[in-house]
Amino acid sequence: MRKQFLFLLLSVLWGFSGYLTPIMAQDKAIYSDTLFVNGPNSEHLSKYLTFWIDSTKTPDITNAETALKNNEFKHWNPETTLNLGLNPHPLWLHLNVKSTEPDLKNYWWSFYTHADTITFYQKSVDGWISTDTVAYGLQLSKRKIKTRFSTTEITLKGYEYKELLVKIENYRHTQNAITDFTTPENNLFWETNFYWSIGFFIGCFLLISSISFFISVILREKNFLKYGVYLLLIIVMTLMEELMVPTISNPFLFYILKRLHSLPIAIIALAIHYHIILYIIKPENTKGKLIKFLTRLNNIFLIYGIVYSVYYFINMEKLNHGQWFYPLMWYIGIISIFIVILLTAVMIILTMHRKKLIVPGIILAFVLLYFNPAGYFLNYAGILSYYKVTYPNYFYCIVCIEFIGIGCILAWRYKKTVQNHYTLLQEKALQDELTLTREIEIQEQEREQIARDLHDDLGTTISAIKLIITNSYLNDKTLVKMITKANNDLRYFFNKLTLPQQGLFDILQDKIDELNNIGTIQFVFIATGEEDIVPDALKLPIIRICFELLSNVLKHSQASEATLQLFSDSSQVQIMMEDNGKGFDPKLKSNGMGINNIHARAKRWNGEIHISSGTKGTTTIVTIPLN
Repeated sequence: MRKQFLFLLLSVLWGFSGYLTPIMAQDKAIYSDTLFVNGPNSEHLSKYLTFWIDSTKTPDITNAETALKNNEFKHWNPETTLNLGLNPHPLWLHLNVKSTEPDLKNYWWSFYTHADTITFYQKSVDGWISTDTVAYGLQLSKRKIKTRFSTTEITLKGYEYKELLVKIENYRHTQNAITDFTTPENNLFWETNFYWSIGFFIGCFLLISSISFFISVILREKNFLKYGVYLLLIIVMTLMEELMVPTISNPFLFYILKRLHSLPIAIIALAIHYHIILYIIKPENTKGKLIKFLTRLNNIFLIYGIVYSVYYFINMEKLNHGQWFYPLMWYIGIISIFIVILLTAVMIILTMHRKKLIVPGIILAFVLLYFNPAGYFLNYAGILSYYKVTYPNYFYCIVCIEFIGIGCILAWRYKKTVQNHYTLLQEKALQDELTLTREIEIQEQEREQIARDLHDDLGTTISAIKLIITNSYLNDKTLVKMITKANNDLRYFFNKLTLPQQGLFDILQDKIDELNNIGTIQFVFIATGEEDIVPDALKLPIIRICFELLSNVLKHSQASEATLQLFSDSSQVQIMMEDNGKGFDPKLKSNGMGINNIHARAKRWNGEIHISSGTKGTTTIVTIPLN
């Protein structure tokens, strides 16, 4: 019997140990010196950041500058979070960033950490200057940027390059900070969803906690009181680990929460969790020697967690990782967590074994080893890494066992709302597409009607005048030349308004041939790809854009050669217009009618335009996605 029990216990512990963060050899990483940005950015910054730990007695920007010159800043494993554990020294991070777009844009460099202070620096002509300092102990209303995490605004002008440094002082938590560099809009878009999600979970926990307290008062049952306290501790941990404490507007509550630490809170919650599980599975002999011994051990760690939490609350400012006593408390706390988890697993397996339910006991022990407050803390602290989450949804699942009915109804309502929203988006997209198609059809009908009216009226009149002049005033070469030019110009205008019933490539080639016959610029047309890939609704806008580009070259470029290229594949259509003319400043002439027409047509199809111009010519690239 004892051998079977030991075998089962070792099996559970072996399974749990598989979740410990493995130390594995990393492949050689390919790093980059500069982060190039042109809007929202989701790249992992480990490829671009370097770090240095300032272990000098007088840490300042001068030391960091010297370390930077001496190449003491190093990379860490790519696609991972820099985890330095208990680091008693300031951590410096270095980043080079460059904008690849012509316009000025603001970015946020953000850090999701419990660091006491984060100081941001930018390099200028006069050296490194401090641009911002963010403290964790500041409420949201007192922060320069109203976010739960530490962030600063970086403004990049068109194609501007900046060199940045940041000093992170984190003396009471693990140095395990997540960072990103993106636009405020992109960051806040994710944050909005995050607030709704975390608010929903905290609301559920608070609701059940209130119900448990109410039941404990009515029924005078202390186990419901324990469960209510357990849920409150989860709420507190959630607020701290998700950096939600600065969002607390009540000054007194904010003061209390900012002086708590997740490690002792996790120990207390885990010890109370032991009592809740003990009550739920109801061992036949709760006063047996082994169960009694396990419970006493659990209570010792419960007391330690309470003492640790009170001591931290009183002496927070005096504690740091550089002391011998505080790291000792920390490591004892980590060991306490694993011991309480072990006690809970032994208690469950032993009790279920006595009830001849050993398999359900192992499953229950495994689930509770995976889903517990300590696992939540250890994962966020970087001590364990066995799942990727941005909020504690696993706690929500465990709590929902208590009220599965309400959970199912809420989940169904949420799913229904998402489906309705998705359906509305599909309908709107379809309606927009139909509206765009109809608008194009109406424009073409109006063009054709105008062309017919002009042809029937003005065209007939000019033809008659030409006939009279050529018959009666044949010797007046100037008059004949003028009427011939007027007639040709009118034909050219007709051709712009109406398009022949030909293929896309043929129409463009005919246009090129026509311009080569009447102009001084030598045009070349190159088509690559299959014409059938381009949707019929898009062919006309492409032709109009190409005609507008050719017209701009003809009118303004003073070029001798020009090339129109059209590339098409399954994902996009790209138009490239190149000439060897005098060039122009795109910023000064961006409001021209021709350029505006091209922008408007491309924008309707979610296209992009890039213009590069200099003294040796101009290149215009129009890219339109097909999907």
